[in-house]
Amino acid sequence: MIASHEIHIPSLFKSLTLRRAGNLVKTGLSFFLSALMRKNILWGMPPIMTLEPTNLCNLKCPLCTTGNGEMLRSKGNMSLDTFEQFINLLGDDIFFLIIYHQGEPYLNKNFFKFVEMAKEKNIYCTTSTNGHYFSEENINRTIDSGLDSMIVSIDGIDQESYEKYRVKGDLQKVLAGTRRLIQIKQERKVKHPLVAIQFLVMKHNEHQIPGMKKLARDIGVDRLMIKNIEVRSLEEAKKWLPENDRYRRYDFSKNSYKVKNAEKTSCPRPWLSALINWDGSVVPCCFDKNGFYNMGNINEMHDFRKIWEGEAFIKFRDQLAADRKQIDMCRNCNMGFGDFIPARRLFQKESAKNK
Repeated sequence: MIASHEIHIPSLFKSLTLRRAGNLVKTGLSFFLSALMRKNILWGMPPIMTLEPTNLCNLKCPLCTTGNGEMLRSKGNMSLDTFEQFINLLGDDIFFLIIYHQGEPYLNKNFFKFVEMAKEKNIYCTTSTNGHYFSEENINRTIDSGLDSMIVSIDGIDQESYEKYRVKGDLQKVLAGTRRLIQIKQERKVKHPLVAIQFLVMKHNEHQIPGMKKLARDIGVDRLMIKNIEVRSLEEAKKWLPENDRYRRYDFSKNSYKVKNAEKTSCPRPWLSALINWDGSVVPCCFDKNGFYNMGNINEMHDFRKIWEGEAFIKFRDQLAADRKQIDMCRNCNMGFGDFIPARRLFQKESAKNK
C-alpha cells in the first residue's frame, strides 16, 4: 500500500489529524488481533483508500488486465458525483488516497478535480501514470491540484525495449514530458508532486537497470523504483520473468512458479483499506482486477460503513485470517515479499558516487 509509493513525509504527517491517527491505530490493532485469533475483528474505518478514475488506457501492456483485453468489467470513467459520494462518506477518516488502478488516470477529465477535492480535506494524494499526457497545461494543473506524489512508468532506456511491454507507447514523448514536469517544478519553486520513475524488471530489460539509474539521475526525478512483475500463468512466467532471481517475486522453475513467502504472512489490506472502482463498486484490494469480490456499491448503498462492516466483507476477512490460500487471487499476491527491489538505496549510492 503506502510502501509502494514515493512519499513526501511532511505532507503525510500533515494529513494525520487526531481523528485519523486514532482511526489508524484502531484498524491496525484490529488486524493484529484478527491475525492472532485467525478470524475477523474490525474496529474503525479504512485509513487508506484506492480509487479507480478509469479503467481505460491508451497503451496495450501485455500483463495488464486492461491492456491485454482480459478486463471483464464494463469500462468507463468515474463521475464527479461518485467521487463526491466517496469524499462525503470517507473524507474525514482516510489520510492516504491512491488515485489509480486499472487505467490511465489522465484520461478522466475530472482527475484534477478529484485531487483538488481530496486536498481540500487535507488527504495525501498519489497517482501513477504512463506519462503520455504531460502537456504544459496538464503539468501545471497537476501542480495546482496539490498532488503530493506520482509514479511515472518507464520500463526501458530505448524505444525497442520500452515498447516491448508498453505497447503503442512513445518513450521520447514520455521522457520529454517528465523532463518538462521537473523543469516546471523548478521554475515554480515547488516540491510537489514528488516524482518517481518506476521500472518493471523483465527478461528483456533487466540488463538495462544501470542505464535506467543513469537516465533517472539525468532527468532529475526524486526516486527510481525498481519493481518486480506479476504473472498469471506458466507461459507468462517463461516469457517475462527476469533471469536474475533477485528481481523475481516468484520461486520459478521450468514447470512451476510460486510467490516467495506467500504462505508465511498475513495480509492487512482488508482491515486498512479498500478499493472503489470507477462505477462505485467496492472490492477488497488491487489484486481483484475484475471485481469478482464485489462488496457493494457506494452509489447504491450511500453508506460505506454498511459495506465495510457488511456480511460479504466479514466473510472475506474471516477466510483471509484463517488461511489466505482459500482465496484464489491471494495465492498470487506478493504480500510479505514486496513489490520493489531496494532501488532507492541503489539509486542513492549511485548518485553519491557521481557527485
